[in-house]
Amino acid sequence: MSRKNRTIIFLAALLVIFTACTTTGRGAPERKYDWNDGPYLIQSGSSGTSVTVCWITTEKRDSTLVWGTSESDLSNTITSSDSRVHSVLIEGLLPGSNYFYSIQEEFLLFPGNEVFDFSTPADPAGDEPLEIIIAGDLQPKNEYTLMTNRIVAEQIDREDPDFIIQVGDAVQTGSSSESWHNLMSSLPLMASERPIIPAIGNHEYYFPHDNGSFRSVFPYNYSAKKSCYYSLDIGEVHITVLDPYDGGPAGLKAKMTEKQKQWFISDLDSAVREGAGWIFVVLHQTVLTSGEFFDDVELRKWILPILSDHDIDAAFWGHTHFYEHWEYQYGENGYLLSPDDKPGNNPVDYFVIGSSGASLESNYDLLYHKPFTGESHSWYNTNTGLMEEIETIQYPWNPDVFFEGEQGKNQFNDTDLHFYQLPFDLNGEYSSDPLISYATDNQWFGYQYGENTLHYAKLSITDDECIVTIHYPDGTLLSGPDGSIPQRFTLPRKRRN
Repeated sequence: MSRKNRTIIFLAALLVIFTACTTTGRGAPERKYDWNDGPYLIQSGSSGTSVTVCWITTEKRDSTLVWGTSESDLSNTITSSDSRVHSVLIEGLLPGSNYFYSIQEEFLLFPGNEVFDFSTPADPAGDEPLEIIIAGDLQPKNEYTLMTNRIVAEQIDREDPDFIIQVGDAVQTGSSSESWHNLMSSLPLMASERPIIPAIGNHEYYFPHDNGSFRSVFPYNYSAKKSCYYSLDIGEVHITVLDPYDGGPAGLKAKMTEKQKQWFISDLDSAVREGAGWIFVVLHQTVLTSGEFFDDVELRKWILPILSDHDIDAAFWGHTHFYEHWEYQYGENGYLLSPDDKPGNNPVDYFVIGSSGASLESNYDLLYHKPFTGESHSWYNTNTGLMEEIETIQYPWNPDVFFEGEQGKNQFNDTDLHFYQLPFDLNGEYSSDPLISYATDNQWFGYQYGENTLHYAKLSITDDECIVTIHYPDGTLLSGPDGSIPQRFTLPRKRRN
């Protein structure tokens, strides 16, 4: 999102506050909701023995779900009473089993009382890998982004993962019923038959600064009454989901409470102590980016040492609407953010999964912003024992660097070109040419590749390894110009204890 657009949003937020728009604040998206939307699943309790089914109705009323072990025998009945945003918990399920459900409502996407099915994850020690899709910003707001959201959602459904993680900014405006309905125009296509694990984004907090609609639509067991951070375990996989904005108005920078920061450390401590096989961290705010605005330096100062110290496997965020990947071993280059930190034992993979439907970064200021200068990064030099101020410059992406992949020069319109960033010169050395490497700290953080494209990530996890692949909306592997840099990564299992 461009700085100009952010200014407009901020002013609009003030207008909303002073004109007292009609939002409930701590409930449904608005008092008025004109559609029956859903259904979609979230994960409550043990991932092998329970699941929560959610849906939204036009008014507060009783609504009934039936379920069972076959499509012809839906003998169990659960009624959600006197609500608009409904959620019912189905318990007593068996791992590795298939179940069916139907809701006695006519939904916009499913008008015929359709029967849905879902499967509980199998024993993690079994032969089948656990598959998780990670979806980026969605933000359906107009005819075009409604279309791109639907295209990606349909492909994710074809992938048939066990779970979906969404990195935030699922909607355009969190207080708007129309924004939530726009999301529901595609979300049930991918989330009616497997649970979605969402992170909250800055757009879910708009307007005014309030997360009530997000908490209502996605009723997870959040770790604080007025925040949206939580964690869950799927077999040996531990997923920590952060709320970057619970400490103040959502804007260009994260504002996180100290309570959340301490919870985050305790949560990772517990995951390591209990022997989690895999640890993934998800948040919306960019910790690293070479996009149209600088990294959130204050967020990076405290979170990178924590991620390194706990030797997590990978972190995923969105906010900038393109794809990027880093592989960075904290302190390997002799610099730490604090003298109290210690170098990491292993490299950690960091991913921007920035658009699974949202308007791409090339539609904002990615290609034409002025170079950002004067941003100092304070580092502790382990060789000299001194702190150093190291200035970096972030340039716009080169508008002449794009390629024609199998999908053509553009994906769906003439503004969504496949611009890319490959920060190496012909000899494989990091380039100092701003027309090749668009940020002077790319080498510092182990920047590997970036592309302005719609995409999603897929994790295929076994006992010994996690394979991460990045895909275009048609399911093909994102492979860069001429297929020369396939985005496929094998993460070996780390032995933390």
